[in-house]
Amino acid sequence: MEENLNESKTSVWSVGLKFGVILAVVSICFTLVRTILGDNPYGDDWKKWLGVIIMIVVVVLAQKNFKDSGNGYMSYGQGLGLAMVVTIVSIVIGGIFSYVYNLIDPTVLEDAFKQMAEKMEEGGQKEEQVAVAMEWTKKLFWVFYLIGGIFMGFIIGLIVSIFTQKTNPEPSI
Repeated sequence: MEENLNESKTSVWSVGLKFGVILAVVSICFTLVRTILGDNPYGDDWKKWLGVIIMIVVVVLAQKNFKDSGNGYMSYGQGLGLAMVVTIVSIVIGGIFSYVYNLIDPTVLEDAFKQMAEKMEEGGQKEEQVAVAMEWTKKLFWVFYLIGGIFMGFIIGLIVSIFTQKTNPEPSI
């Protein structure tokens, strides 16, 4: 029997789940290390971009794994889909961790809100405006967490998949 080159030996879901868990574990470790070192993982500084770099590396590794364990090809759509599965799995696990961690130690998130309020006041915002902004930010934090994470994963998937795709030269039947 001939093996059909158009059929992949692996699926976007299986690889995405595996690497989503890997990204979640690495992100949780990164968050814990920042917290232990006295840095606020929710703070607005250059270190948050290290998390984005970690995400890019894991998506690239997931796409490489998909091609290596499959037929060697990955369409742009498969690459984007894989990035989204990795992102969503990681966000769900990371969100659960963050929620539980914030129940245990709410000062980390509160410190981030204080830093945000201070920056707004330094930027010339009135006290009432800052209070309203902080109230809404606290109410919608988890919505922002979810939507922001998905958006970031989508952008990363769009860009990374351009470079990692490898189209099968044989048309599928």
